[in-house]
Amino acid sequence: MFYRLEKITNNITSLLTQSSNLMEDDPIVAIDLAHNAEKIALEHFNTKGLADSLKQIALCYSNASNYAETMKAALHAKELYQSTDNYKGEAECLNILGGVYNFLKDYHKRLECNLECLALREKANDMKGQLSTYNNIGDTYTVMGDYENAIRYFNICLTFPDLTTHIKAIVNHNIGEVHFFKKEFEQALTYFEIGLNYGIESNYWQIIIASSAMKADIFITQGEDIKALEILEYALDIAQRKKSKKEQIPLFNLFAKVYNNLANFEKAFYYLNLHNQYRDELEKENSAQKLKKIEFEFQFKAITSETEEIKKKNKQLTHAFNQIEIQRNEIETKNIAITDSIHYAKRIQLAILPNETKLNTCLENYFVFYQPKDIVSGDFYWVENIGSKVVFAIIDCTGHGVPGAFVSLIAFNLLNKVVLEHKMTSPKKILTTLNKAMINQFKKSESAISDGFDIGICCWDKTNHSLQFAGANHSLFIASNSELMEIKGTKSSIGYSLYERKVEFIEHEVLIKKGNTIYLSTDGLPDQFGGERGKKLKWKGLKNWLVEIHPASMNNQKNKVHQLFKNWKKHQEQVDDVCMLSVTF
Repeated sequence: MFYRLEKITNNITSLLTQSSNLMEDDPIVAIDLAHNAEKIALEHFNTKGLADSLKQIALCYSNASNYAETMKAALHAKELYQSTDNYKGEAECLNILGGVYNFLKDYHKRLECNLECLALREKANDMKGQLSTYNNIGDTYTVMGDYENAIRYFNICLTFPDLTTHIKAIVNHNIGEVHFFKKEFEQALTYFEIGLNYGIESNYWQIIIASSAMKADIFITQGEDIKALEILEYALDIAQRKKSKKEQIPLFNLFAKVYNNLANFEKAFYYLNLHNQYRDELEKENSAQKLKKIEFEFQFKAITSETEEIKKKNKQLTHAFNQIEIQRNEIETKNIAITDSIHYAKRIQLAILPNETKLNTCLENYFVFYQPKDIVSGDFYWVENIGSKVVFAIIDCTGHGVPGAFVSLIAFNLLNKVVLEHKMTSPKKILTTLNKAMINQFKKSESAISDGFDIGICCWDKTNHSLQFAGANHSLFIASNSELMEIKGTKSSIGYSLYERKVEFIEHEVLIKKGNTIYLSTDGLPDQFGGERGKKLKWKGLKNWLVEIHPASMNNQKNKVHQLFKNWKKHQEQVDDVCMLSVTF
């Protein structure tokens, strides 16, 4: 449950990140992605995901100058953030709404949004957001003509630590503008020069042009036309290289003023014509924007009247979401408790596996590749010394995960009892005894047993170098001189049915030569889907691997099996527990 919720959250976050990245280049796709995230959040009662989606929808529509939809989405998101005490999210919505009011030239409403946004960002300890909002408040006071408050808020911006040159360029230019409007030209020049220098340092070309234009305007006012001309030529060169028509318009107007003052009427007329031409072209381009403003002004009353309805719906929605959140938290708490229990079971399971010291003593030159599908496993490996003989096996119990792990504990206990207590070393006898014991274990059940296990078991006699093998649905593979021999076990499992006919397990004996390598493997490897066509590896594929790797050292073989499995599986889900035991003699 927890991992599923995490996956849903990650899915929403991924869609919103993609939407944000595409806002400028492909706004239609960006809006679609944000709506897809909204749909997922609604389906899974994810309050934060829904609020984040609506906020991104508002940003997308704002970027596309659709302010009616911007306001609807931002108001809806704001209410959701407010209901969950998400100060940062609510502040971001107010910032978006402030932009809408700026478009409407309703600066008093914009200021209300700015001040409320600042209070929330202070609550959220959002320093970056606070800096941006202080600058916005200063800008709002500037257009309202409240220059004292404007300078006060811009100066607060400059007290923030670790300001970037980009931010310093903006704020100093803004302070310069306030002094310009107050006709405090010397102070204005000082701040424009600082803003210009920071603009050059941060390659912020818009500020370079804007500060240069304002300086030129002051020089013209002061009768220093040659100074003004020099700085205007510098600014125009940048604007033309950036192909920015918008930035060139005020520059052409200033050029016309300078040349008029210098009595060069031909050039004055030339730049005045350019100014009018570019201005008219830009106005034509912006005519759609003006129509949108008129249309939005008509829609505005309807949208604001919808706000109360949105609030009511949001309260109902939030209540429903909160109830689901409570239930989800209860389930998650139970889930954590269950997962903790499974992790404890894993510790028990790992404790019963032979440790490295035991494996080194019994088998000497070996490797084990063990990769459970889940936290606990239905596969395990087993080894014991009985006098001069070593009995070792790999076991594949019904299923994987918790059910497989329960059966594996039964199999482990039965195997210990048969081999250690009865000192039994014949693989055939061990399997026959295990089969009877497994059936007896479930005799109380009136129905057929659905639990059991497959096993491959060997007895290595160190005195005469013989190896006995018996398998229940398991094979033994022997590799020698780039050849692979398969010794098949009996086609029957241990346990499974009370009514199954008596099984005769076959025992094979081989003489082991120096350099021979044997392999026992559960079906987790051959049953794994993967490769280019997404099909099962199968036993044939596994055999090819064994032929390929067997000349290498045991450690290298283990690494190669791990890498081959990883490369084969790629992005496919692991289908079963995996266990392989190999010994070189």
